Amino acid sequence: MDNLVKLNSVTQAMRARDILRSNGIKANIQRIPAGKGEHSCSYGLSINNNNISRAVEILRKNNIKVSGRAI
Repeated sequence: MDNLVKLNSVTQAMRARDILRSNGIKANIQRIPAGKGEHSCSYGLSINNNNISRAVEILRKNNIKVSGRAI
């Protein structure tokens, strides 16, 4: 099962995806519909549950602001 890590823009999502992939974590960009995110719409990365904590830590160390998580 995958989790979504919410990000504020598609640009940040693309940068985050590339950073995670370079660290061996598979991540795919997904648009989060209105009502599921804090904004009218936002973007997220779909990440396997086994890697979610490590992924969030890597993103924070690379100055990527994670605005939340969703299942």
